[in-house]
Amino acid sequence: MRSKKFRYLLLLLTFSIALIGCTSDKSVSDSSHVENKGAVNKKGGELNFAYHAQPATLDPHFTTADATRDIAHHIFEPLLTLDTSLEIQPMLAETFEVSEDRKTITFHLRQNIKFHNGQELTADDVVASMNRWQEKSSQAKIYLEGTTYEAIDPHTVAAHFVNPTSLDLFVLADMTQFAAIMPQSIVEKAGSDEITEYIGTGPYQFKEWRQDHSIHLSRFDDYQSRSEKADGLAGQKNAYVDDIYFHLIKDPSIRVAGLQSGEYHIASDISPDNAQTMLNNNNIKNAIDASAFTTMVFNKKAGVFANQKIRQAANAAINVEDMLTSAYVSDEFYLKDHALVKKEQTGWYTDVGGDVYNTYDPELAKQLLAEAGYNGEEVVILTSREYTNYYNMSVVVQQQLEAVGMNVKLAVSDWATVLANREDENKFDIFFTSFTVRPIPIQYLFLNPEWLGWTDSEEIKSVVNDILYAESIEEAQKFSPELHRAFWDYLPIIKPGNNTLITSMRKDVDGFQFISNPILWNVSLNE
Repeated sequence: MRSKKFRYLLLLLTFSIALIGCTSDKSVSDSSHVENKGAVNKKGGELNFAYHAQPATLDPHFTTADATRDIAHHIFEPLLTLDTSLEIQPMLAETFEVSEDRKTITFHLRQNIKFHNGQELTADDVVASMNRWQEKSSQAKIYLEGTTYEAIDPHTVAAHFVNPTSLDLFVLADMTQFAAIMPQSIVEKAGSDEITEYIGTGPYQFKEWRQDHSIHLSRFDDYQSRSEKADGLAGQKNAYVDDIYFHLIKDPSIRVAGLQSGEYHIASDISPDNAQTMLNNNNIKNAIDASAFTTMVFNKKAGVFANQKIRQAANAAINVEDMLTSAYVSDEFYLKDHALVKKEQTGWYTDVGGDVYNTYDPELAKQLLAEAGYNGEEVVILTSREYTNYYNMSVVVQQQLEAVGMNVKLAVSDWATVLANREDENKFDIFFTSFTVRPIPIQYLFLNPEWLGWTDSEEIKSVVNDILYAESIEEAQKFSPELHRAFWDYLPIIKPGNNTLITSMRKDVDGFQFISNPILWNVSLNE
């Protein structure tokens, strides 16, 4: 079972759980949310959000799509969720207990919680929802194979695990294809199909979907909030505004123009160029999401980078600040950091590897190339102008590798061709892609020996298993320095730093947060 778990570890790159720092000025990491200092939360009003994509469905069990999650998590709630430090917190569970052998988690449900149809939440609803999610969720099928759910009494549910690991609670709390709780009747009516009635327990309820135009949510007046202080996706949820309209606007120029004119209060997926311009607009503020990182992936199965010393030479040849500036304009829109986690993830964060990150020593690079016997072999970088950030980084990397004597070719094509060619170890040496910060740092595809780039490190494999089968999350965290040292020694990828997603908003929007997705509860319009 261990080999199977490792084999499939990280087959999904999910955008679900990523931490950001949002700011109302020019710093990437000033604060965890956007607020107006001294403002008093005002109840009422209509919030207009210019959103960049149309979801295929609002059924969160059915898809990993960001567009579904970003809207549906205002309607539905899970048993568990995560705070701004990506730590597990209860949501519909009042409390939960893990058995000594970790094979059973018992959830004590909050009482007097109502669905949007007026029905009271019971253990039968939870079991029906979790069984459906278990069948639909790719992560659940891989990591929680064989897990069963049992109603102990009307307000108690037990989850029984066949092969418990340190990931179990985090899979249950993950917001990508999340374990939304819905009425048993809705689950049974849908069968194997998508649900068509969007009824949850969240602070907002579904009202109307006008295809290619907008999705309308309204305040659920019978919502019962947790009492703890709001912290990311956890804690208190206040439905301050009466109505939320997600306007489905694919054209970025229309989103920006509508925000500037006041037609929209918030606009998502803003480019660094537009955000830079709007920094000078006193009516606009930006939320900077530094939750993802673009990576330069080495082909370690064939070609020159199968040689670890040549990968180390490339790391010494590259100035990561040049890479980041080429892609994200200025340091207002990226964050230099070597770690596979955020600093706020205090149990996992480590300084180990920082001495190797951004070495930028061209003479050392030349020395390592000579020691490795590099003799002018061609290095092929797959890239596409369809992703400007990847293309700009590839140009910088080409120039810097050539400066230390490497023979580098940019293979520029459409993105579909890049995706096809990176499957063949004989067609590339480097390609670029992005990953989202994960709650546990073994949750990355580039650590998986079967994923593109083909990591083959006994040291990495050993520490991944140590973390996966640790007796507790605290014990697992003790292996983080070892994981980071193995990562920066082997160099499956080069991580230049954390890049950003930018959400812009009018100055009267208060309380906005972004942790894996935009959070619109606790948002008020203080005009």
